Amino acid sequence: METVESSRFLWVNQNTLSKKACFGQIIYQPGGSCGPRIQPDYQLVILHTGGCEVSVDDERRTLSLDSVALFLPGHREHFQFSPERETHHSWCAVSPGGMPQALARELAKAPFHVPPSEVFHRLLATGLLMGTPHNPGSERVITQLAVLLFAEFLSLADAQRPKRHAIEPLKRALGHMEDHLGEDHCLAGALACSRISRNALIQHFTRELGLSPSRYLWRLRTERGISMLAKTGLTISEIAYQCGFKNPFHFSRMVRQQQGISPREVRKQAWRVLPE
Repeated sequence: METVESSRFLWVNQNTLSKKACFGQIIYQPGGSCGPRIQPDYQLVILHTGGCEVSVDDERRTLSLDSVALFLPGHREHFQFSPERETHHSWCAVSPGGMPQALARELAKAPFHVPPSEVFHRLLATGLLMGTPHNPGSERVITQLAVLLFAEFLSLADAQRPKRHAIEPLKRALGHMEDHLGEDHCLAGALACSRISRNALIQHFTRELGLSPSRYLWRLRTERGISMLAKTGLTISEIAYQCGFKNPFHFSRMVRQQQGISPREVRKQAWRVLPE
C-alpha cells in the first residue's frame, strides 16, 4: 500500500480498504518516487501510463505497461518513476494475515510479472469501484475480491509456463513409484519407465519437486506408512516392510523426522486413543 515515503504524486485514491485488503490508484509527477520501504503486504501493481524502475533487495527491475508485477512481504523496495512523464498505476494489496496459506506458498514461487488478462482488468476495476465497506459483508467481499485477483495472477503465471513434453518422463517415473514403492528395485523400475537417462531424471526431479528421486521415494514411502498407521490395523513392522523399509527402526526414524512423533503416537492420535 502507498505510504508517507511516496513523493511528487498528483492524485491518489485509496478508498477501497478493508482490514485485510486494499485497492488503490495513484498518479506520480515526473521523477516521483516511493521508498525505500519494507513491503508489508502481498501487492500487485499495474502501470497505465508512464514508467517505473524498482529496486527489490538491491535487484533492479523494470515495470512495463503490458504486465502486472507481484511484490511479496518482507522485501526492501524503492520505486523510481519516469523522469519525463506522469506515471499512473493501480494496485491491490492483501495483508499476510488475509492471504490463504496455500495461495501464499504459490505466490512465493511465482514470477515477478505476467501479462494481465481481461478477467484481471475487470476484477481490478470492480475492486476500485467498491469504496469504503459499510458492514462486515461488504468488507468480506473486498477481501475475497482481492484474493481472487491474486489467484488470477497465479493462473496467468501458470498459463505462461511452457508445456514441456519433458514432463512426461517424470510422470511415468512417479506413477511407477506410487505403484511399486515397497519393492527393492523401485528406483531402477522408475528409471526404466521414464525412458531417459539417470542424470536427466534427477534433473527433472530436482527442478520440479525439489528432491532427488531417492529422497522423493523415501518421503513417499514414509507418507504411505503414516496413512497405513491411521487406516489399518497392521503392526508397525508389517507397515514398514510393506512400504519398502528394511527394518521398522528406519521407518520410525523417518516418521519422527516428518511428523515429530513416533509411529505409535501417530496411530494414537489418528485413532483418538488416550495415553495409558
